[in-house]
Amino acid sequence: MQLEKAWKITEFAKLIDKHYNTVDQWFKQLEDKQVHYVNRVAGEKVYDETDLDIGRYIKEARDKNYNLQIIFDQLKDVFDLRPFPEDWITGDALVDIEGIKRSMEIRFESMLQEAKRDILVAAAQAAASDLEQNVTKYLPAPKSHEEITFERSNEMLTKIRIDNLLEERAVAAWNALPESEKMKKVGLFRKDLDWEKRDAFIRKFKNENYEQLVKEQYGITDGHPK
Repeated sequence: MQLEKAWKITEFAKLIDKHYNTVDQWFKQLEDKQVHYVNRVAGEKVYDETDLDIGRYIKEARDKNYNLQIIFDQLKDVFDLRPFPEDWITGDALVDIEGIKRSMEIRFESMLQEAKRDILVAAAQAAASDLEQNVTKYLPAPKSHEEITFERSNEMLTKIRIDNLLEERAVAAWNALPESEKMKKVGLFRKDLDWEKRDAFIRKFKNENYEQLVKEQYGITDGHPK
């Protein structure tokens, strides 16, 4: 059995030798007037040899300036016109109830998911805002420029005081040493203060006692302020 030929509108119109818009309008009017139905494949019109004969007939009649409505009225006497499906509604396609239902379900699901995302984003933003407000509420107020300057001045003065105290204690510790440890022999009969040894002693004393003196000045005992 030979398969029936079928064409889409652009190829079909070339066979009729008319612009596809014109041919498409002819067959749309035939359907609107319930004269002749055009087959569909996957929702798209396809034209067969019966449609080709009808199209060529309309084209020849139009070339003779016949009125289009008169031509349509004559078709039923010339051709075996194709009937319309039972669920046909005037227009370019059949009403696909299930398809519409599926589209509505997909659309509804998409809207639902979008609404859920919006709710989650809004909730997250609100939670972040509340958290920021709560944290800010319990944080100490930022210090003023005057307070910062005062603290820096105190730190500098404390450092100077610590250095002076270390120097005093180091000198006192040096002075408490026996003379034999502080003096060095100069020549055969003279002794003089060993300044190099003194400087080394004071540096060592400061390094060894700096941490303890800092704790004393800041009131720190066992790693905790008093």
